[in-house]
Amino acid sequence: MVFALLLLGCTPDVTHLYAAERTTALAVASEVPAGWKPDAALGIASPDLAKALRAVVRRAVSEGKPIQLPLALGITATLKPDLDLKKINIEATSDCAACFSIQLALEGQARWEAGPASGSVPISAAASAIIAVSVRDGAIIEARPRRVDSLRVEVPTLGNLRVNASGPLQDWLRGLIVDRLAPVRIATLDTSALPIRDLRLSTTNDQLVIELLTDVPGAVPLRALPAPAQGVEMVMSEAVITGLARRAAFQAGTLQMDVAVDPRKLSVDGAAFVLDLRLWRLVGRGWYRDYRVNGDVDVEVRANGAPRLRLNAKTADETAASPGALLVDPLAALFQAKILDAIVNAMDRSLPGQTQQRVAGVSLAAKMTAARGLDEALHVYGTLDVAASNP
Repeated sequence: MVFALLLLGCTPDVTHLYAAERTTALAVASEVPAGWKPDAALGIASPDLAKALRAVVRRAVSEGKPIQLPLALGITATLKPDLDLKKINIEATSDCAACFSIQLALEGQARWEAGPASGSVPISAAASAIIAVSVRDGAIIEARPRRVDSLRVEVPTLGNLRVNASGPLQDWLRGLIVDRLAPVRIATLDTSALPIRDLRLSTTNDQLVIELLTDVPGAVPLRALPAPAQGVEMVMSEAVITGLARRAAFQAGTLQMDVAVDPRKLSVDGAAFVLDLRLWRLVGRGWYRDYRVNGDVDVEVRANGAPRLRLNAKTADETAASPGALLVDPLAALFQAKILDAIVNAMDRSLPGQTQQRVAGVSLAAKMTAARGLDEALHVYGTLDVAASNP
């Protein structure tokens, strides 16, 4: 017993080391370097954006007001188009860094009335327009029409009326595309789960890519940007994941038995992850023990049917310890600190999702389907559902 007390009295004071690590872990980067490279990114395939735009165009066409056509002798003809969107193509364009070119093909009928006379005629239309993606309020990513480049309308003569309805129909359709198309809310970034310094948008390779620079100091940039052929792909570098986990751990402070959790490095390879974990005991001169935690990454479906990313820690092997360190269950401490939840929340809340705010138009909601580690980053894949919201 005396020997043990003497040994404890000779142990170094590790509480100062913990204080230094805490300062490092809680540091926040604020400077935005010129020519910065992203350490996280969200990619959305253009076919999924086309589905959202299809819903917006169909809604706008169905809500379009009748066209008034002045005739001779003060008579006015009323023309009510009933068009269906038959085709929509979307592709990247050099018009701007975050622009898409869309081509629309519409067909249908136009019901007309002029005094006691009435009838209907077939109509078809083709349009080419520019859609610009922009950031609102620093976190809301939206797509809005920018301009109409070309517009062609084919409509036969309205019965015996001597009036060419092509011009008024072109004006009606141009106004509908430019003024009446509601914005498509692509994503709302949760900056509490994933704090960012800056972001930029691009539409390279017919995909929308939201490049993010987080506020994690010294985070390693991504080696490859997301490139989903369909749906969405969220990518976050291991350095960012580690930084967010450490920040959450030191903000949580000490747990039971005055033990603090410190996730020092996380690596993900395929479906497996390795976490270098340090447990600090902050009583007296204190001590620490280092562990290597092994686990797997997958997407689980919860009881409510919603998929969610899961990091499941399975084993822990001790790798080092300070003099006088006692035994503590590392997995129990890890789960108690809920450090893995910080990683899950950062990925989950970065995907497009429905918001409680009622917005006119269409929003996108992502559902996770898979996750894996690749190129020193965690990739999460998902599908997108198009959801119409009330005006």
